[in-house]
Amino acid sequence: MVDYLTKQTYRAGAYLRLSIEDKKGNVESISIANQRAFIKEYALKNNIEIYDYYIDDGCSGGNFDRPGFKRLINDIENGVINCVITKDMSRLGREFIETGNYVFKYFPERDIRYIAILDNYDTLNPNGSEDMLPFKAVINDMYLKDISKKIKSVRHDMMKNGDFVSGTVPYGYKRSEENSKKLVIDEYAAPVVSRIFEMKDNGDTEGMIARYLTDQGILPPDVYRGKKLKRTTITTNLWKASTVKHLLQNENYIGTLIQGKYERVSLKSKKKKLLPKSKWIIKKNAIPALISKELFERVNSSKSKNDIRHRKYDYLLKGLVVCADCGCTMSVRRVKKQTGSEIVTPIYLCRTYATYRNGVCSMHYYREEDLNNIVLGQIRTILLKYSKVEDLSEKYETVLGASDILSEYVTALNRIQSKIITLDKAISDLYKDKASGVISLEEFLGIKNELEKDRRECDVKISNLETSISESKNLLTDEKTKQKYIDNFLKVKSFGKEMIKIFVNKIEIKEDKTVKIFFNFNLNGGY
Repeated sequence: MVDYLTKQTYRAGAYLRLSIEDKKGNVESISIANQRAFIKEYALKNNIEIYDYYIDDGCSGGNFDRPGFKRLINDIENGVINCVITKDMSRLGREFIETGNYVFKYFPERDIRYIAILDNYDTLNPNGSEDMLPFKAVINDMYLKDISKKIKSVRHDMMKNGDFVSGTVPYGYKRSEENSKKLVIDEYAAPVVSRIFEMKDNGDTEGMIARYLTDQGILPPDVYRGKKLKRTTITTNLWKASTVKHLLQNENYIGTLIQGKYERVSLKSKKKKLLPKSKWIIKKNAIPALISKELFERVNSSKSKNDIRHRKYDYLLKGLVVCADCGCTMSVRRVKKQTGSEIVTPIYLCRTYATYRNGVCSMHYYREEDLNNIVLGQIRTILLKYSKVEDLSEKYETVLGASDILSEYVTALNRIQSKIITLDKAISDLYKDKASGVISLEEFLGIKNELEKDRRECDVKISNLETSISESKNLLTDEKTKQKYIDNFLKVKSFGKEMIKIFVNKIEIKEDKTVKIFFNFNLNGGY
């Protein structure tokens, strides 16, 4: 009776996993159906309730970013299950470090019973098999690395043969229905690619091409492919100049298939790095060409004004000014007041409107000089209204007192005074050498004149340094000088970009030219 009352009941999550590589091997013994039946039979024999089956079909054991496994962990955290069962530990994972972390740390800390049936491992009934489990985890990890190398080798061979084994199909192509490793022309997108190259060849800019395609109602590549986007915005269905530029540089369109440009930084990471071009796998005439080689070279050899322009202006508020309606950062355009006029006026213009037009946003704009005056005026007002003179006075003394300039003067003075001592000794020794006949009278007079000249120059330097030191010390106690610096700060006429960013978070411009400044601090409950 006591055993019955104290015996813990277990609600288990049965975890089943099958990788793509396992599928290719056609190993029936580790199929999802086989794993399910095997675990179900074990649970019945051992009086364990199966709460649910958590399945990852076609997921690698090299990482734990799997939907079924994430659901299992979520149910553990919510206290729904208190036991996990797998057919063997390799089904849980093949990566040594993370698999070991779950088996030997995560599960025990949460009082989760873990059973790997074929490994004869059960945390409730230790039998010595747990000593071998770390070695099995290492073997699984080695297996994963070996499989990865073999897969990589096979993929590279396929690339060299002209097979397409990358993930995203280039815009203008689609996979062949007869052979998914071959690309064929997409009858809808291919003419769009040709049109892009023709327009560029005729002198249109990437921005002009992007607007034309948007006006024609043509969906941009990611949207056309049905790619799942992380988030959508008002510009999601609009072509961008950067997208056009990328397509214009794509050698796929002359029939050249380029693959193997990236590789993972490690087997256990999803992050990729770009390889040097010497390691890319390039296969010419591997896919149908959409344009001629001559057109491709002509378009990519001629640089437009936009490609070679140099930025000569770094506007004070650039990066801080945003459109109040669409939220896009406003760019600076230099416009002439009148046709034929040489007078150029910088204005902040809504980037969304400038790029797309198409009614996505309206033509918000503001003269750069006027906006500068408004913002700087607000900052000066804040400085005068909220700055405490006593705090500024204390800050002034702290900064000036910590200045290196005074210590530099003192160091220079000590150095010259040491030199004078050396010169005086040299002159004294010179007289001794003359008296003992070591040098002639002519030599004595020549050397003596040079030494005394150096001595006089040192005296002048010492006098100047002593004056500088005295003036620097007086700055600390001179109230008029201190007040002058503080007044100049409060009434400052110009600010650098870095100082502006200390005060301002962003500046919103509405269509009616209303300006709203968001500061980086709270003013009486304001922004």
